[in-house]
Amino acid sequence: MGSSPSNPAYEPDEKFWVPPNVIERKRAKSLVPTVSRNDSEEEASSGTTTPGSHSGIRNLTHSFPSAPLLHNDGFPTVTSRPRRASMQDAIDFRKLDSKLYDKKYHQRQHSVSSIEEENLGAVKFSIGYNPETHLLTVHVIEARDLHSRDFSGTADPYCIVSLLPLKRTLQSKVHRKTINPVFDEEFVFYVLPHSLSSVTVEISMFDYDQLSRFESIGQTRLAIGNIDLDQKHIMWKPLAEVNSTEIENKDLGELIVSLGYLSTAERLTVVVMKARNLQHLEQGKITMDPYVKVIVAYGGKRQKKKKTSTKHNTTSPVWNEALTFNLAKEHLQNICVDFTVCHDNKIGRDDEVIGRLRISRESEGDEKIHWDEMISCRSAVARWHMLTS
Repeated sequence: MGSSPSNPAYEPDEKFWVPPNVIERKRAKSLVPTVSRNDSEEEASSGTTTPGSHSGIRNLTHSFPSAPLLHNDGFPTVTSRPRRASMQDAIDFRKLDSKLYDKKYHQRQHSVSSIEEENLGAVKFSIGYNPETHLLTVHVIEARDLHSRDFSGTADPYCIVSLLPLKRTLQSKVHRKTINPVFDEEFVFYVLPHSLSSVTVEISMFDYDQLSRFESIGQTRLAIGNIDLDQKHIMWKPLAEVNSTEIENKDLGELIVSLGYLSTAERLTVVVMKARNLQHLEQGKITMDPYVKVIVAYGGKRQKKKKTSTKHNTTSPVWNEALTFNLAKEHLQNICVDFTVCHDNKIGRDDEVIGRLRISRESEGDEKIHWDEMISCRSAVARWHMLTS
């Protein structure tokens, strides 16, 4: 028979009956096992129900208590619903970012970030060639946004311009406390026309540091054979990372000397001015005691030899010492001047050779230019030269 209000087994259900559509909404939110509309209707109208007859009703009885507690005044006590773990919440797939699971997207992001991290700056320069004088001119104009290796965010940049594979190099002056240096310096190289197609211009940026051998910022290269030298080219080129092994084999330091010949007195004056960035062949040494030997040879035989004083505990010594050699006019075209920069060993061992330089009529590049200037100019001419081993 049907249920009656006096039956205590069904009295709570009749007082707190839940509509079926509300049960379905609650089930969707709390992942309560499915209860069909027919089951709910049977629950409200059927007779005695055992606890094991419907598993869905067991879960409903657990989630929604059928007999709330009553206060003394007869009003039901409001009890809070048990907290659910977040993993039990329904997942809304519309809120998921599919890019997070896209491998190609991550690869693109990684490549973009790599490009940003490798931004070492750029250099602006021009290249021109004079076919009559065989002079290749590289005009380094400026650099922008150089990568700073100092915590201060600035650098002391200078550049080295090289011709490869001819191994001819020239260096600019150092610009202090800037990552946007304006060089405005021209570097002139003597190159024969038939060699132009195989020549590559390399511009390397360095951060000057007295206590460290090399602080490379980056470099860029341009093959001369890829451009038309009938007109002057001005361009921006980005800097790329430099291989450390290439740096180690490139720089031994520089020496600036002045050459002048006084024809009336038949006297050759060689002024050894200074050197910079001298490097030990032995790793780990920072400072040295350098001096320079100057040898004037004629006809392949050494004629006269002189040397400067020794400067102590420095890799950038300043001498400004003039060495004079008596030399007849008829011998001037056939001589060569050899410079040898040495480290003075005080323990009895042979002095260590740091680098060498030769200037003669048979020289190439900057040495050839310096020689021609000495012959043609009445006054002394000074130039920087890279030392070789």
